[in-house]
Amino acid sequence: AGGVAGATARTASAPLDRVKLLFQVQAVAARQGRAASGVASAREYTGVAQSLRKIYAEEGLAAFWKGNFTNVVRIFPYSACQLMANDLYKRALSSGDGKPLTVSTRLIAGALAGMTATAVTHPLDTVRLWLPLPSP
Repeated sequence: AGGVAGATARTASAPLDRVKLLFQVQAVAARQGRAASGVASAREYTGVAQSLRKIYAEEGLAAFWKGNFTNVVRIFPYSACQLMANDLYKRALSSGDGKPLTVSTRLIAGALAGMTATAVTHPLDTVRLWLPLPSP
């Protein structure tokens, strides 16, 4: 269930993630004094609404989810592991008397769950970053 929730959230936010990525590429291109892969000028994307309109006009509706599969493949195991670990840590940290957990206990369980999910899925992130690199 956690993996599906993470994949759904990532897919729902993919259009804004695409705009964020275009802004980042544009900023790097501006700093380097040149256009970068797919960004014709250093000031082509000026705002969120303008960028969304431009993407839709030039590439169509499907362009908002370009590269989303890779993100879903990455987020699915992370979210599943994080939510499972969060439940596990909350049970382990509970006093067992049926009282609700304190805010600090839930915060500790969430932090531990995030660390666990990162440790488990870090090799996947490493491979994901290596894949697009040119071979030597």
